[in-house]
Amino acid sequence: DRALLQDAAVLGQSFSVAGLASVSGRGAADVEARLRALARREVVALITDPRSPERGSWMFGQALIREVAYGTLAKRERRARHLAAARYFEASEGPEVAGALAFHYLDAYRSAPEGPEGEAVAGQARIALRAAADRAAALGSHELALAYLESALEVTTDPAEEADLHLRAAAS
Repeated sequence: DRALLQDAAVLGQSFSVAGLASVSGRGAADVEARLRALARREVVALITDPRSPERGSWMFGQALIREVAYGTLAKRERRARHLAAARYFEASEGPEVAGALAFHYLDAYRSAPEGPEGEAVAGQARIALRAAADRAAALGSHELALAYLESALEVTTDPAEEADLHLRAAAS
């Protein structure tokens, strides 16, 4: 149960069974059964509000539970789980997941930025952050686009790319 909660914590305060199954590497039926058992102990809850766009998803009963579950992960474990979450969101192929994808690649990079694997994750984070910034700007959310571009600067070392990001930020 602890490992499942740690996997869920990587996904955020709320999460889907499919996303959690993807990150944990378990079957959806097993994940669903474990979540129902955790719900009986009031650790997680099913979102049933018919007006909620997250209806049918699960959420932590308290934010503190999520924070503790996430905080007990070693950096290497965080990176692996964030990369698994990014792969799950990449498979969704919808433009609405651009922000979530960027978030997971950036957190994977922040978890362990050293070495060749860190450079590869930084490259993926840059691509995802630029796409998220483009999506936010297209929706008229220039403050969010600026935040994504500033995060992209965090994982950029090439001066030419930094200049391009500054130009994009200025445009937003």
